[in-house]
Amino acid sequence: MGCKRPQQKIVYEKDSVKLAQDFLPGVASSPSPEVPSLQKRTIGVWIGTESPDPVFEISADSVFYFAHDTSYKYLFDKDSIDIKYDDYDYKAKVYFKNDTMVMNSPEYGIAKFWKFKN
Repeated sequence: MGCKRPQQKIVYEKDSVKLAQDFLPGVASSPSPEVPSLQKRTIGVWIGTESPDPVFEISADSVFYFAHDTSYKYLFDKDSIDIKYDDYDYKAKVYFKNDTMVMNSPEYGIAKFWKFKN
């Protein structure tokens, strides 16, 4: 004859599970934010129409201009980029035609760029 224990149902609250993850080594407590796919496509080194040399490099949070050795923060909102220069904000719609990145700004019109391949 064996002694049979009644089964207990374990109930976890969402916060207690999150707390457990915070204290477990090697387990992330929350997923890292996803970079939107359009923004992801813009990341890299780009050349313009006037020279075969790289003009700028877009990273996850800034645009670095090689000629000026300067970086500026930017924001992406759906299909638009907003580059925060020291004295103004450059705003443009961003889209791709094949491998060409196009920026269409009300102030400056259309600018085309190609990903630099060395």
